Amino acid sequence: MEINKINSTINAEMGTSKSKTHSAVQPLDTPVATAVKPQQEVSEDCRLIEYSQQRLEQLPDFELAKVAEIRQSLIDGSFDLDLEKLTDAMVQQHG
Repeated sequence: MEINKINSTINAEMGTSKSKTHSAVQPLDTPVATAVKPQQEVSEDCRLIEYSQQRLEQLPDFELAKVAEIRQSLIDGSFDLDLEKLTDAMVQQHG
């Protein structure tokens, strides 16, 4: 009987260690397969950002013609400020 007790203890420990090993291996398979795809997306996003930055650097910070037009309308008093239009634009921009 004592031999059976030893065997049952060893089997119980082995069974426990097998289940731990099996459960630890299983989750590793899933993340490895999904990790490849986001890296490709980030790479494509980086290329798009680099392209956009180059294009944006070529644009002026503001439109001089538009500034001159607004300045002139302020000087001659023809500047029209539509508060409802301004409010709608603010709500669309900021929610």
